[in-house]
Formats: sequence, C-alpha cells, structure tokens
Amino acid sequence: MEIVLIRHGQPEWMVDDEYQSNPKLTKLGVKQANASSTLFEKHSIEELWVSPLQRAQETHEPFKEKEVPKAIHTFDWLKEMEDDEEKALYGKNNREVMEFFANRNMQSFEDWNQNYHGTYMKSYTANIISHLEEELAKRGVVSVDDKYDRLFKIEDDAIKSLIVISHAGTMSVLISYFLNVPIYAWTWRKFLPRHTGHTRLKSNEISGGHFFRLKEFNNVSFLENREDRTY
Repeated sequence: MEIVLIRHGQPEWMVDDEYQSNPKLTKLGVKQANASSTLFEKHSIEELWVSPLQRAQETHEPFKEKEVPKAIHTFDWLKEMEDDEEKALYGKNNREVMEFFANRNMQSFEDWNQNYHGTYMKSYTANIISHLEEELAKRGVVSVDDKYDRLFKIEDDAIKSLIVISHAGTMSVLISYFLNVPIYAWTWRKFLPRHTGHTRLKSNEISGGHFFRLKEFNNVSFLENREDRTY
C-alpha cells in the first residue's frame, strides 16, 4: 500500500492586514495545486481523502478535475489544529500574529507539553488517530502492534493507493502514527511540509505483517521556480 500525504497550497492568511479563519488559496496556491496534480494519471489512485477547510478543498480540485482518484471523501477529522488561543488571533494584524507565534516558540519543551496548547494537541491527536484507524480498518488495513514499530495487518483485498490532502498539523500526526514516533505539541514543526509537497509512505512486509517506511518527504520537484516552493 502507498499513501501520499499532500499539504494544501499557499493560503491567503492576510486580507487587508487581517488574519483569516478559513482562507482561500492565493494565485500561487492555485498554481501549486495544479502542478502537484500533474504527477498523477487518471484513476491512478483508489481514494482521495481531503479536509473540509477551503484551502484543502481548493487544492484537491485539480485532482478531481483530472479524475486522479476513483473516489473522494471529505473528513472533518482532517482539519488543521486550532486551539482557542489560535482562534483568538482571527481578525488581528500581521504584527500581532507574528508576535504570538514567536512567543509560543520560545517556550521550554515542558511548557509546550503542559500548557493549554499541549493539552489541546493530545486530544487533537487522539481524535485523528481514532478516526484514521476506523477508516483504514474498513479498507482492510489494521494496526495490530506498536511495541517496536507499528505493525499492520493488510488484507489481500485492502486499499492499495491513497492520497490525503490536509494540513501541516494533521500531516505531522499521520506521519508520526505510521512511523511510530512520539508526537509532541511541536511535532508539526519537525515535519513541516512545503505547500502541495508530496510525502509518500510505502508498506513493506516484515514479521508476519507490514510496516510503513518513509519513501519520500516533501517533494516539490514539480515546481520549477524555487520561489514557488513556499511554506
């Protein structure tokens, strides 16, 4: 089985110097989404899962138009992380938003884990994983052990190819889950993907089951101009 994780295109976070809650894509973001979809042929992917947020929905449009996936599913649990402190930023200007995140990033690891955002991330992560496992099980892919690595049982008729279009926070949870690495409040910064970059996870047989290896991370080779490779 191969899973392709794709972050949305560049969003228009600021409009008239006001931070947006559910931004659309910029012109560059639309260009990135179109370029990202060109690496796939018609019906080359069994399913595409996508977040309901506007930036993700607009990113998946060229994949839909090219009929890349045979089926498309929108899942609420693929939404980006958004705690109450972050929600309070909407409507504020760029300086205020940058100051907030700069101050948050200066915290100690202990503060990251123990403050409100750390508590929020635990519930956010648990919600994604519970829904992910439920959807995978419906498609013949079941996590059976995570003592050393995460071992999966993959049925012969299981889904073979999947694209997930979501967000940096969502992707950090998904990558950590499949690779069986710890998830912290700052993990999204550790696995920060470029806009519309491709991260591929490939299943491999081992010990009577399968594990997932990181086949490719953050591939944006389809964007010829370096200035188009944004975060």
